[in-house]
Amino acid sequence: MRDVSYSPALRWLFPLLLLLVLVTLSFGWKLAVQRDGSGGLKERDDYLKVAEFLVRQRFTVSVAEHLEPGAPKIQGTAGACRVLVAKSSPEGSDQDRIRRNATAADSVFVVFGGKTYAEQPTWLTTFDWLWSKFRGELGLEAHATPVFVVIATKGCGVEQLPWHQLG
Repeated sequence: MRDVSYSPALRWLFPLLLLLVLVTLSFGWKLAVQRDGSGGLKERDDYLKVAEFLVRQRFTVSVAEHLEPGAPKIQGTAGACRVLVAKSSPEGSDQDRIRRNATAADSVFVVFGGKTYAEQPTWLTTFDWLWSKFRGELGLEAHATPVFVVIATKGCGVEQLPWHQLG
Protein backbone atom coordinates (compact mmCIF):
# COMPACT_ATOMS: atom_id res chain seq x y z
CA MET A 1 0.00 0.00 0.00
CA ARG A 2 1.33 3.34 -0.96
CA ASP A 3 1.51 6.29 1.50
CA VAL A 4 -0.02 9.44 0.05
CA SER A 5 1.36 12.81 1.05
CA TYR A 6 -0.16 16.14 0.21
CA SER A 7 1.55 19.40 -0.50
CA PRO A 8 1.31 22.12 2.18
CA ALA A 9 -0.87 24.24 -0.10
CA LEU A 10 -3.37 21.40 -0.50
CA ARG A 11 -3.53 20.89 3.28
CA TRP A 12 -4.66 24.50 3.72
CA LEU A 13 -7.04 24.45 0.78
CA PHE A 14 -9.57 22.06 2.31
CA PRO A 15 -10.16 24.08 5.54
CA LEU A 16 -10.44 27.28 3.51
CA LEU A 17 -12.98 25.73 1.15
CA LEU A 18 -14.94 24.42 4.12
CA LEU A 19 -14.93 27.87 5.73
CA LEU A 20 -16.05 29.47 2.46
CA VAL A 21 -18.97 27.02 2.17
CA LEU A 22 -20.04 27.65 5.78
CA VAL A 23 -19.90 31.43 5.39
CA THR A 24 -21.90 31.23 2.17
CA LEU A 25 -24.54 29.04 3.82
CA SER A 26 -24.70 31.38 6.81
CA PHE A 27 -25.29 34.47 4.67
CA GLY A 28 -27.76 32.60 2.51
CA TRP A 29 -29.73 31.53 5.60
CA LYS A 30 -29.80 35.09 6.94
CA LEU A 31 -31.07 36.42 3.62
CA ALA A 32 -33.72 33.73 3.45
CA VAL A 33 -35.18 34.57 6.86
CA GLN A 34 -35.14 38.35 6.57
CA ARG A 35 -38.14 39.94 8.24
CA ASP A 36 -40.90 41.09 5.96
CA GLY A 37 -40.63 44.73 7.12
CA SER A 38 -44.26 44.92 8.23
CA GLY A 39 -43.38 46.12 11.74
CA GLY A 40 -45.22 49.41 11.14
CA LEU A 41 -48.38 47.57 10.12
CA LYS A 42 -48.25 45.37 13.20
CA GLU A 43 -47.76 48.40 15.44
CA ARG A 44 -50.75 50.09 13.81
CA ASP A 45 -52.80 46.93 14.37
CA ASP A 46 -51.77 46.89 18.05
CA TYR A 47 -53.01 50.45 18.49
CA LEU A 48 -56.23 49.69 16.60
CA LYS A 49 -56.95 46.78 18.96
CA VAL A 50 -56.60 49.11 21.95
CA ALA A 51 -58.77 51.77 20.29
CA GLU A 52 -61.48 49.21 19.49
CA PHE A 53 -61.26 47.90 23.06
CA LEU A 54 -61.79 51.39 24.48
CA VAL A 55 -64.73 52.00 22.13
CA ARG A 56 -66.34 48.77 23.41
CA GLN A 57 -65.87 50.18 26.93
CA ARG A 58 -67.89 53.26 25.87
CA PHE A 59 -65.00 55.68 25.42
CA THR A 60 -64.83 58.24 22.64
CA VAL A 61 -61.44 57.54 21.07
CA SER A 62 -59.02 59.47 18.92
CA VAL A 63 -55.82 58.03 17.49
CA ALA A 64 -52.95 60.34 16.54
CA GLU A 65 -51.31 59.77 13.18
CA HIS A 66 -47.73 60.78 14.01
CA LEU A 67 -46.20 61.47 17.38
CA GLU A 68 -42.85 61.75 19.04
CA PRO A 69 -41.55 58.64 20.75
CA GLY A 70 -42.99 58.33 24.24
CA ALA A 71 -46.08 60.40 23.48
CA PRO A 72 -49.51 58.79 23.88
CA LYS A 73 -51.01 57.78 20.56
CA ILE A 74 -54.52 57.02 21.80
CA GLN A 75 -56.77 59.32 23.80
CA GLY A 76 -60.12 58.20 25.12
CA THR A 77 -62.77 60.11 27.05
CA ALA A 78 -65.94 59.01 28.81
CA GLY A 79 -67.56 61.75 30.84
CA ALA A 80 -64.94 63.08 33.29
CA CYS A 81 -62.63 60.13 32.62
CA ARG A 82 -59.63 60.54 30.37
CA VAL A 83 -57.36 57.73 29.15
CA LEU A 84 -54.05 58.09 27.32
CA VAL A 85 -52.28 55.05 25.87
CA ALA A 86 -48.70 54.86 24.63
CA LYS A 87 -46.72 51.86 23.46
CA SER A 88 -43.59 51.24 25.50
CA SER A 89 -40.32 49.67 24.45
CA PRO A 90 -39.77 46.08 25.65
CA GLU A 91 -36.94 47.09 27.97
CA GLY A 92 -38.94 50.04 29.37
CA SER A 93 -36.37 52.69 28.49
CA ASP A 94 -39.09 55.23 27.60
CA GLN A 95 -41.16 54.88 30.79
CA ASP A 96 -40.11 58.24 32.27
CA ARG A 97 -40.83 60.07 29.02
CA ILE A 98 -44.30 58.51 28.78
CA ARG A 99 -45.12 59.16 32.46
CA ARG A 100 -44.44 62.88 31.98
CA ASN A 101 -47.84 63.03 30.28
CA ALA A 102 -49.57 62.15 33.56
CA THR A 103 -50.89 64.76 35.98
CA ALA A 104 -51.38 64.52 39.74
CA ALA A 105 -55.01 63.53 39.01
CA ASP A 106 -53.92 60.48 36.99
CA SER A 107 -52.95 56.93 37.74
CA VAL A 108 -50.42 55.13 35.56
CA PHE A 109 -50.20 51.41 34.91
CA VAL A 110 -48.89 48.98 32.29
CA VAL A 111 -50.85 46.46 30.22
CA PHE A 112 -48.88 43.47 28.93
CA GLY A 113 -50.34 40.20 27.73
CA GLY A 114 -53.82 41.16 28.95
CA LYS A 115 -52.64 41.78 32.52
CA THR A 116 -52.16 45.05 34.37
CA TYR A 117 -49.01 45.94 36.30
CA ALA A 118 -48.16 48.94 38.48
CA GLU A 119 -44.70 48.94 36.86
CA GLN A 120 -43.51 47.36 33.62
CA PRO A 121 -42.26 43.80 34.22
CA THR A 122 -39.18 44.39 32.10
CA TRP A 123 -37.81 40.89 32.59
CA LEU A 124 -41.03 39.49 31.06
CA THR A 125 -41.36 42.06 28.28
CA THR A 126 -37.70 41.84 27.28
CA PHE A 127 -37.75 38.03 27.25
CA ASP A 128 -40.93 38.08 25.11
CA TRP A 129 -39.30 40.49 22.65
CA LEU A 130 -36.11 38.42 22.43
CA TRP A 131 -38.09 35.20 21.95
CA SER A 132 -40.13 36.84 19.18
CA LYS A 133 -36.97 38.11 17.50
CA PHE A 134 -35.41 34.63 17.67
CA ARG A 135 -38.51 33.03 16.13
CA GLY A 136 -38.51 35.65 13.40
CA GLU A 137 -34.88 34.88 12.59
CA LEU A 138 -35.90 31.26 12.12
CA GLY A 139 -38.46 32.37 9.56
CA LEU A 140 -41.46 31.73 11.79
CA GLU A 141 -44.40 34.08 12.23
CA ALA A 142 -43.41 36.21 15.21
CA HIS A 143 -44.71 39.40 16.82
CA ALA A 144 -43.71 40.50 20.29
CA THR A 145 -46.55 41.09 22.73
CA PRO A 146 -47.10 44.85 22.84
CA VAL A 147 -46.47 46.77 26.06
CA PHE A 148 -48.87 49.65 26.70
CA VAL A 149 -48.58 52.35 29.33
CA VAL A 150 -52.02 53.62 30.33
CA ILE A 151 -52.51 57.01 31.96
CA ALA A 152 -56.03 57.43 33.32
CA THR A 153 -57.96 59.78 35.57
CA LYS A 154 -57.90 58.43 39.14
CA GLY A 155 -61.21 57.06 40.37
CA CYS A 156 -62.52 56.08 36.95
CA GLY A 157 -61.75 52.40 37.47
CA VAL A 158 -59.86 52.04 34.21
CA GLU A 159 -57.53 49.52 35.87
CA GLN A 160 -60.54 47.20 36.37
CA LEU A 161 -61.52 47.14 32.67
CA PRO A 162 -61.27 43.67 31.07
CA TRP A 163 -57.77 44.24 29.70
CA HIS A 164 -57.42 40.46 29.27
CA GLN A 165 -59.43 40.89 26.07
CA LEU A 166 -56.28 42.44 24.55
CA GLY A 167 -54.17 39.40 25.52
